[in-house]
Amino acid sequence: MTGDDLVHLDFHTGNVLVDERGELTGIVDWDGIGRGDSRFGLVTLRFDAESRLQFDAESRLPLDWYDEMLDDLLDPAVLRLYWAHMSLRLVDWSIRHHTPADTTRWLDFAETRMN
Repeated sequence: MTGDDLVHLDFHTGNVLVDERGELTGIVDWDGIGRGDSRFGLVTLRFDAESRLQFDAESRLPLDWYDEMLDDLLDPAVLRLYWAHMSLRLVDWSIRHHTPADTTRWLDFAETRMN
C-alpha cells in the first residue's frame, strides 16, 4: 500500500470509542499500525459492517451508499487490491476460528467486488 498516512490495519467499530452523544472520542488497538493509504480503513469498515450482519441480519441497513462512496473515493484497481486483502484476511480468520458456513459467506462476499 502506498502513501504516507497513518493506517490502522484493524479499523472496525469495536476499536472506535464514542461518548454518550455518539461523538468520536478515540481509536484503540493500534498494534497493527502502519503507513499507507488511510482510505484502506474505509474498506476495513465495510467488511466490519458485513460481519455484523451475521449477528443481526434482520436489521440489515442498505449499504449501497457506502459501496458507492468506495467507488467514488478509490481507483478501481486500488479498491480491488484493498478488497482482495480484506477478503483474504477474513476468509483465513473464518477458516481458523469459525464454521465452514462462515467461510463460504466470506468467500461469497469477497466475490461481490472481485469479478
